[in-house]
Amino acid sequence: MCAACRARYGDAPPAPSARERPAAFAARAAEPISTIPERRAPEGEDRVRRVVRELPKGEYSTGRIAKAAGLNQSKTLRRLRQLAQSGEIREVGKRWSTERPPSDIDAALDRLQARTSNIRIVRDRSLVG
Repeated sequence: MCAACRARYGDAPPAPSARERPAAFAARAAEPISTIPERRAPEGEDRVRRVVRELPKGEYSTGRIAKAAGLNQSKTLRRLRQLAQSGEIREVGKRWSTERPPSDIDAALDRLQARTSNIRIVRDRSLVG
């Protein structure tokens, strides 16, 4: 050892001797190695499906869903198309809707409201008075 190391460490060297190292490695090898890290997402979790489920009901762009899921847009778009085929979401133009599809009754009521919104009802005067 040099004079500086001798002053710092005294008679004991800073590193274990060569004979002690194999024993330390053998002790480490006996410990079980964890193959799964502590902070890992569950295996079956789908990030796009989770984001679509957690977002409020409405329409969202592919980019917004991709950003929320932490994926790029091409992977997100491919997964959104799979979810649309299974019926979990639906594509409305260039956006994705998490709302349930309208039923026949809802569509008929919407058409009726659109037709009657500007109609003025006129009564026959002879019946009124």
